[in-house]
Amino acid sequence: MNDPRAVDLWTLPEHRVPELSLHMGGLGLLTPEERTRHRRLRRTGSRHRFLGGRLLCRLALSARTGLPPDAWRFAVTRQGRPELAADHGGLRFNLSHTDGLIVCVVTRGRRCGVDVERVPFDDEKTRLLDTFLGGVSGGAVSERWVLTEAYLKGLGVGLADGLQGLAFRRHGGGRFTVTDHRRPAGAARWRLDLLRPSPHHLVAVATEDGGPPRHREPAWTALTPTP
Repeated sequence: MNDPRAVDLWTLPEHRVPELSLHMGGLGLLTPEERTRHRRLRRTGSRHRFLGGRLLCRLALSARTGLPPDAWRFAVTRQGRPELAADHGGLRFNLSHTDGLIVCVVTRGRRCGVDVERVPFDDEKTRLLDTFLGGVSGGAVSERWVLTEAYLKGLGVGLADGLQGLAFRRHGGGRFTVTDHRRPAGAARWRLDLLRPSPHHLVAVATEDGGPPRHREPAWTALTPTP
């Protein structure tokens, strides 16, 4: 578990957020800034997933380092994504969530991005993304979308800065490579993996010089009190 090149993909079903919150200290574990952001979210589901994401990333980072969950402090990028405020030896993480599932990827010494979407997309979303992505048809729309999101999040750029000129090539076992006409020199270093952790969710993981992601989840037996 101490391989510095390892890519850890953590998943948390949304219905288990209360259980994780109970055993990790809930909102009390978050920083004042995070609690303010949580409070400002208008929808119950958004607050639920925000809390679950912040708890899951702390759990994932602590599992990788041995540091306690309350040791972590975060900054927010101009795209609104949280990242570690201190270096911690090149440790990196990225979060994503959708209805029903929260995911977090953790690496060391390499950039990473992750995206999760609930599938299948409805007809309206499919038509919109088909136009947005430049004529991708059928079920390929959802795959192309999560791959694009994960890759651009790994680069640290938004959709407006990097959507054009991307193409993904499928290899065996759900692995993809990317052609990036705007950043051709660096694109060859990126590996993308497409996973289906549940029948209703599609996840893409993008890592720079990374290996295959290893799936992890909270150890529920350890979290459940013994009668």
